Amino acid sequence: MTSLVKGLDDGEVNSSGDFFAARMRVQQNFFGRTVIMELLKKRVLDLKEGYRQNVALFGNRYIGKTTILQHFLANLDEEITVLYIDVENKDFRFFLDQFVGTLLHHYSFSRKLPLYEDVALLLESVQESIPHTVSVIRKIYKDYHAKKLSTSFHGLLALPEIFTNETGRVCVLVLDEFHRLEEVTVPGAFAYLGKKIMTQKKCLYVVTSSSPQQAQKILSEKLSLLFGNFEMIPVDPLDPQTSREFIEETLQGIRIKEPLRDFLVDFTGGYPLYLQLVCKELAGLSVLHDQDEIFIPVLTQAIENTIFNRWGLISRHFELMVQELAAGKGNQIIPALLMCLANDKHKADDLCAELGFKRNQVAGKINRLREEGVIFKNGNFYYFRDKLLKYWIKYIFQPRLKNVGIGPEQHRELFQQEFQSCIENFKVTSTKDLPLRVMELLYCFDNEAFDLNGRKYKLPLFREILPWKISNEQGQSLNVIKALTNEDVWLIAVKGENVSEAEVSALLEESRKDAPKPRRHLIISLKTLDENTRLKALQERCWIWNEEEINTLLTLFNKPYISR
Repeated sequence: MTSLVKGLDDGEVNSSGDFFAARMRVQQNFFGRTVIMELLKKRVLDLKEGYRQNVALFGNRYIGKTTILQHFLANLDEEITVLYIDVENKDFRFFLDQFVGTLLHHYSFSRKLPLYEDVALLLESVQESIPHTVSVIRKIYKDYHAKKLSTSFHGLLALPEIFTNETGRVCVLVLDEFHRLEEVTVPGAFAYLGKKIMTQKKCLYVVTSSSPQQAQKILSEKLSLLFGNFEMIPVDPLDPQTSREFIEETLQGIRIKEPLRDFLVDFTGGYPLYLQLVCKELAGLSVLHDQDEIFIPVLTQAIENTIFNRWGLISRHFELMVQELAAGKGNQIIPALLMCLANDKHKADDLCAELGFKRNQVAGKINRLREEGVIFKNGNFYYFRDKLLKYWIKYIFQPRLKNVGIGPEQHRELFQQEFQSCIENFKVTSTKDLPLRVMELLYCFDNEAFDLNGRKYKLPLFREILPWKISNEQGQSLNVIKALTNEDVWLIAVKGENVSEAEVSALLEESRKDAPKPRRHLIISLKTLDENTRLKALQERCWIWNEEEINTLLTLFNKPYISR
């Protein structure tokens, strides 16, 4: 899918020269992602020592996968040769030129040879140093011009091994949005890629995809022999604390009070691109108005400029994305489907009823949105992980389509009122204590099953939810929620800090007093339990939810994040 802002978020590289020219910009813009960076560095060290573990990065669009790659590649030892290929929305010639260009450019850079943008000049420059590699490349181009695309493609994939044998240098080959490989190269590309990966032990393969569903299907079916050879790394939004630090860093001394800062974290969903663009707009407006602190009017203006205005970077990107999704025969239903999803119609039957279409007509469009990484499925819920996209569809795109009798200025005024109401609602919600917020979440359950952190949970419809307090042997109180269905009782311990072993014992002791005995014990703690407490809770068959599980449910039910 094309993007107006590709390059601002993920630092798109259009030629071999762009990659190296981007090094300084990447160093300046990169933030967080420590765990992923350390893992990638370890994989390179392993490669040097003769052990190769390929890596697959999966995550939503504009989550920062390519920025991670660029920062990683920009800091590699110069003796490691990098081949970076952006597969999305390209053709075979682009793939060929970028594959060869990055290989030769990186080699020339490391050897202090002249750097050219033109592949022909690069070939002449390195002819004496790597004659066999140059000979193979010339054959690859000859096959391409003779329309022998499969032969040319096979030659390309063999190139890293040929180059390594001639130079002794190991390679890192990056395929960005690799699930589109067959669209831009040749049929059967994945089958041949799999064979080469198996034999090229001195080449580390790093692939990325914004469509986890498609990518995992390719790895498990077309590259089935390699499925265990790829380390699967999810790339998630920045966590709330890192997002706060990102905002402080980007605003460069301009103050923003905690409630507005936390609102901005939740509003953008922790997406680095959105945070960066909004913060840059805030910084510019602060200079324009000679302010050293962000207040609601300036934040409203910044959101209006970037998200409401048709030519705002984020707004324009979303609009182009919807236009592309809706293009083609039979896709006119897509905008209406997106609006239904944004209005919290999560289940297939509800979507069909709202749209007036049969289930098989809607199912194909839902699958396409999932394949494109626009929506996701958890249990029988379809939902947006991208909070800002959902907001734009509901409060900007939808009114433009439906309120045709309203002029542009009235649209703007309604948006400003809604956005400021959104801020106030967030402030009210975020000041509520943790047990109350959990109780409000429990009332949303309606006998659905959800996957939370790799485990499936059946969540019933509660008919009554009561706040409770219990005490442990030391007399310390613990907030507990008693939730009742028609058949069962749940006891739920809720704490922002660590739940102790003594508090788990107190929860179990309390349950023995109840008749009937509670069917389920649930411990909700924003901090990870220590090992002894966790083992005791698991032995007693308690469910344990941390910040990640709670925030997954809050996203599903369109509620602000909870963070420490």
